[in-house]
Amino acid sequence: MPNYSKQPLLTATDEECMMLIEVCDEFQKQKTDKTALEKSGSPTEIVIRNHLLKRKLNLSLRPNVTIQGSKIENDLLVLKSGADPNQQTFPPDNVKMVIEVWNNAVGGKTLANGKREDPNKVLHFKFNELEATAKVKNFAVIVLSETLLKTPYKWRFKEEAIGKENCKVFTLVARQLYPPGGLYIKSSIEEMLQNKQMKKTGEFQQLINYLKCL
Repeated sequence: MPNYSKQPLLTATDEECMMLIEVCDEFQKQKTDKTALEKSGSPTEIVIRNHLLKRKLNLSLRPNVTIQGSKIENDLLVLKSGADPNQQTFPPDNVKMVIEVWNNAVGGKTLANGKREDPNKVLHFKFNELEATAKVKNFAVIVLSETLLKTPYKWRFKEEAIGKENCKVFTLVARQLYPPGGLYIKSSIEEMLQNKQMKKTGEFQQLINYLKCL
């Protein structure tokens, strides 16, 4: 696992910080306008999509999109040049990559043995099924922020835990803690920023470079 403690502090002018604030704003908007979620997806999905679209990437524009041959709903698809992004279901030969977008990782449901479901294993099975049914070859997980400083979060997404050679994980902001007010509260983000409790991982630019080379 990368040593994020050696990375530079996140600042208010960093694009990753702007994303955190925009997610808070979108969350508040969706609390009063429920159709926004249905039309565009979760707050984090919307914000990450919009920032990637600025890089001239061809991305699916609707939430819960599927690929022919599979019923699995996906957050975001990277499409081949010329493919129509405004579809709900895409032909497999239009799709370069399936992307999972998370605000932060969370432990899954409690299993019969009393243990919580590991989100890495859930993605492993999901990606395996997509590869078998929809013939997708590339996968990525984008996590906007995660508790990775001091004591790393138990359920964080890790490439080795997902266990697929064709899957990359990108965490954009490393936090010292999960704020008491929650990650969708702007004051929580501003307080962590003021207290120098967040690091810029550098993985957002790595993500952009990776997607442009697909």
